[in-house]
Amino acid sequence: MFEKFSYYFKEGLVKGKSEYFIATEDSLDKENPLKDLKKVKWAIYDKNGRRVSEFYDWISPLGLVKGQSEYFRATKNGKEAIFTLKRQITEWFDKIRDRGALTGESDYYWGKLDGFYALYDIKTGKKLTENFKSSVIAGAVIGKTDYVIGSYGEEIFFVVNLKTGKKVSPEFDEETLIQILKDSDFEEALKKLNLLTRV
Repeated sequence: MFEKFSYYFKEGLVKGKSEYFIATEDSLDKENPLKDLKKVKWAIYDKNGRRVSEFYDWISPLGLVKGQSEYFRATKNGKEAIFTLKRQITEWFDKIRDRGALTGESDYYWGKLDGFYALYDIKTGKKLTENFKSSVIAGAVIGKTDYVIGSYGEEIFFVVNLKTGKKVSPEFDEETLIQILKDSDFEEALKKLNLLTRV
């Protein structure tokens, strides 16, 4: 079945994780196929080798192909969006971070537009936070709590309660952020460091 493809990723079906795989039918340089991977079009195929998605400039194996969720992230003309096999779910972003809804850990994802990140709900499409300079993969985005970490830049961070949209901590530095991320219990780490002062 794989013979008709000039290249396919050894993820998903190939590893027994799902019924899908990502491949290209465009021709690649025989000597060095890897150098052309960003120049060809990609699609998702099912276990029978039937194409089940549109063609895109790039498709991440996270989500659908790896058997983590019904979603996949695809790139077209330098922009990224999240899709299911039925339809486009999100608007086009400059970047969408890997974890969260895509990997089946929560209903949230970080999307970047015009140099700023915000957290969005994949089910409602609603923007849940104001614009932040960076995005931290912790807390609600990986399904652990109602809190996320925001930042306006300058390596200064704070905790936001998604339910209220309000800041619930004093600002803290990158060293404190690293301490939080090292702890397996996100909310417990915030409490230990006395960061939930306005709850």
